[in-house]
Amino acid sequence: MDCNSVEFDYIAENIFSPIYPVIAEAILRRSGIQTGSLLDLGCGGGHLGVSLWEQGNFSDLTLSDLSPVALEIAEKRAQEHGIAAACVCANVEQLPLADNSFDLIASRGSIPFWEHQETAFREIFRVLKAGGCAYVGCGLGNKELQKGIRAKMSENGFACFDHSQSKALTNEAYIALFQQLDAEWKIIDNDDEGRWLLFRKKNEKCVQNGNCMTV
Repeated sequence: MDCNSVEFDYIAENIFSPIYPVIAEAILRRSGIQTGSLLDLGCGGGHLGVSLWEQGNFSDLTLSDLSPVALEIAEKRAQEHGIAAACVCANVEQLPLADNSFDLIASRGSIPFWEHQETAFREIFRVLKAGGCAYVGCGLGNKELQKGIRAKMSENGFACFDHSQSKALTNEAYIALFQQLDAEWKIIDNDDEGRWLLFRKKNEKCVQNGNCMTV
């Protein structure tokens, strides 16, 4: 059994649970996308995907993770919420998904583990539909939630992620990559929300308006 996936899901369900509706609201508001196909990438137990589904009006949900144990947990959680989600066990660097498949791709907490960041982001961009948006990063919702979660983690003997071990790149490196992809992009990086990378595959409307990214 994948003990890490089980432990991560326990933490997500019992300590992190208040953050997912808050993050989902921010994703839907900033992306401007609440319908179509939704992908929760590096989904873990599927908490973010379920929150996005419940707040939006999506036609289908795909859950993807490298861990088959995490996917099993995520699928069960989705079913408990009445969602028939598709489950894909895959590395973000090589997604077995068709080009131009998703309107919204969300990922929380998995980016620090992606070994080859540029390859991962190019894959995400590949499976985005024209006009589709990806919202990728790490955060605990807001300062109030962050404070409470860190206290609970300490009380329960869990260590917070050591960001010095993160494989994420600098903001400047991501900006350069987004420019290479000819994507619309925005970076949120503050003590309140955390660090999030938003990028959109341009469609005709984006080209005409010059910028489709919602603030």
